[in-house]
Amino acid sequence: MMENYSVRTPIIFCACLAVMFSGLFNRDLWTPDEPRVAAISLEMSRTGDIVVPRLAGEAFIEKPPLYFAVNAFFIKWFGGNIGNTNALRLVTALFAVGTAWMTFLLSRRLFGNSSALLAAAVLVTMAGFIENFHWIRSDCALCFFVIAAIWSFSEVYFGNRPWFCLLAGFFVAGAFLTKGFIGPILIGIPWCGMFALWILELKKKGLRTTNLHIGHHFFGLAIMALLSGVWMYLLKVKGGADLWHEWFWVNHVGRLVGDADAKGHIRTGKPFYYVVQTAVDSLPWFPVLIVWGWAFFKKILNRIRPSKDDIFLMIWGVGSILLLSLSATKRGIYLAPVFPVFAIMCAQMLQTPIENKGLKGYFLFWAFLGVILLAALTVVPFFEKFYRNVLSAPTTNFLMTFGYGNIISGIGLVICLLIGIQWTKGPINAWSVVFLTSMLFLCLLTLPVKAVDMEKSMQSDIVQFVSRIPADQRPSIAGYNFNETMAGCFYYYADWPVEQITDENRIRKIIKGEDPEFKSIIVNRDCPRKEAVDSMNELINGPYRIIEEAYTGKKRRIFWIDGKGV
Repeated sequence: MMENYSVRTPIIFCACLAVMFSGLFNRDLWTPDEPRVAAISLEMSRTGDIVVPRLAGEAFIEKPPLYFAVNAFFIKWFGGNIGNTNALRLVTALFAVGTAWMTFLLSRRLFGNSSALLAAAVLVTMAGFIENFHWIRSDCALCFFVIAAIWSFSEVYFGNRPWFCLLAGFFVAGAFLTKGFIGPILIGIPWCGMFALWILELKKKGLRTTNLHIGHHFFGLAIMALLSGVWMYLLKVKGGADLWHEWFWVNHVGRLVGDADAKGHIRTGKPFYYVVQTAVDSLPWFPVLIVWGWAFFKKILNRIRPSKDDIFLMIWGVGSILLLSLSATKRGIYLAPVFPVFAIMCAQMLQTPIENKGLKGYFLFWAFLGVILLAALTVVPFFEKFYRNVLSAPTTNFLMTFGYGNIISGIGLVICLLIGIQWTKGPINAWSVVFLTSMLFLCLLTLPVKAVDMEKSMQSDIVQFVSRIPADQRPSIAGYNFNETMAGCFYYYADWPVEQITDENRIRKIIKGEDPEFKSIIVNRDCPRKEAVDSMNELINGPYRIIEEAYTGKKRRIFWIDGKGV
């Protein structure tokens, strides 16, 4: 399969890089996560407080501060030249490159260079990887630190380089400081597999205490504990007991057992959630995963012992899915740190041309699907009647205009056709699957992403709404029912940390002009206008007037109201 290795490498490398960077820059923040993350990062860049992340002035400690601190650094040093949003997306891109690189290093340690290159390419062309690494979210950093720690441990146990324990301790701390205890736990599963296999190997050779590298393990653990412990200590001292309780008991224990309903994503009674998510996120490579798993168990059924490397991969992949499935909190992005093991498994099955009839038929269907999608993107300007009444006027006008996105889709269409025709004549080469998939996703990240951005963008609506509110009145205006997205939008786009009121009795006093601090209020309602007004009538239970209102998103409406003139 690798006979044209030297020729293919630069082409595949460029195609994979294009996929990672396409559709990432020069677009607005997307709900629900990005406005919140961007606002926290921007505020941290201004305050310099890297201990307690804050959202519009309020402590936000669902996650530790490392990812926000990295974002804040990039905003401070690059935001002035490329814009704050692009600076944040640059962080995502660098973590994507780092994750692919660490996957390459780990696969090279286990199976050699050719497998390593293919594993990295498979990873970058997984649907879940592309989705997760095109969002400004802490999960991109978590993925990097998890795979970096696993690679470091592989150097210790499979490469006999014990000093890598120190580097592993640093990366484990990075995973913890990015997303809390789930980071080290996700690392712990493959670590247990590697450690057990290492001990068994040492026993075969005559286990001695000097072989266990106790000192290296101790110092690695000390690095992890020191880096993580410093932040936990500072949080408890600076944030106080309430913040500590919110971070540890509510966000960690509560999410695990399902008590943190207010935090969302609680899905009990769905034991196969991540099995289905794996099938979706690993496209187009999921059938290859199935073949790898069947080959593994077939060896066991035939009483053939799988290699220690394959046993390690099985423990890592299955153990991680089981762990995530046991948690009451479930969300697709939580599976992202497991993508590298899927990619390495697939690379192992694709070292020779694909002759399996089932797999060949599947990839021919994948090529056919790509041709259909790219053909539709190429000619989308000529079929505006199908979306004219569904999308906004700016988005419709954009799709009606024949531009570079349609040209790129046309080029991708030709490439997919040529590759698909070639596949019908003989075995399918894995690198050609990578290239076809890269072209397909590259085109999807060009035209459709821009259209989605035009639909999801809230910047113009928020800025125009705030511009109609006199600056001298803003200190006397409170907010009600702001979710994290809305609070983040007001802070990030308008530099306005709107103080939130949750006491409904006080809201009524504000409308009546009886509150000593606030004279009016901005109400956020995630529903159509009639329902929003009906709910406000029930909330206020008295006369009021709507001074200004804005429509943001499909159902999100914001109203500036007071009790004057009624």
